[in-house]
Amino acid sequence: MILSSNEKRALLRQQCREALAAHIHDRLGLTVAPGRVRLQPSAADGYAWSVSKSQEYLLKTNLSNGTVGMYQAIRDALGCSIEAVSPQTLREPDASSDNRISDEVSHQGLLSFPNAEILKHPSSSKLSKPTRAASASDSFTATIQRLEVANQELTADVENARKHSETLLDERQEWEAKYRGIHEELENSKSLVTRLEKDLSRVHLGIAEAMETLKNHQIPENKQSCAPTHL
Repeated sequence: MILSSNEKRALLRQQCREALAAHIHDRLGLTVAPGRVRLQPSAADGYAWSVSKSQEYLLKTNLSNGTVGMYQAIRDALGCSIEAVSPQTLREPDASSDNRISDEVSHQGLLSFPNAEILKHPSSSKLSKPTRAASASDSFTATIQRLEVANQELTADVENARKHSETLLDERQEWEAKYRGIHEELENSKSLVTRLEKDLSRVHLGIAEAMETLKNHQIPENKQSCAPTHL
């Protein structure tokens, strides 16, 4: 049977509500009727949504006003980038978990998740689906959010380092240009001194030749005129 667009939209909306309600029950042990599931719940509802930044737009529209694409996207992201958590989880982030992640990134370059022991010793542990007993710190989406913030900070640090490197490079190029200018001036000065020394040598030689010529044309003092004397 071919469904009209409105019928298809209503069917997918109901399936989305049922998937959300089942997820809330699996994560938190709360039983919420599919028709009462909300994307912007209050603290009194007993649940909240932890969502990665890339998927936040999916929760900004009421389920009743959603589109076919939105319903499908929510179902695809459910349990991965969208998770049900207790309202307290979003109000009071797990600082100790943040510190663990920061320490691991700083000292090992690895990400410390709450189930780090499973990652280290997969043969001795069992991977299981999160249950109602899972603690707030086990929220994968909350961890993603913290990592996204850390990534943004690291990106900012890298950008600052890049700008600082560019500044240092500009200063280096400026000093190299000054050095080249001084070196050229020094070479020009050396060339000028060399020319002046050559000119001075030629002048000295000319003076010496002139003095020698003058000396050769001088009349000796001991020689007198022999012209006859008339009485």
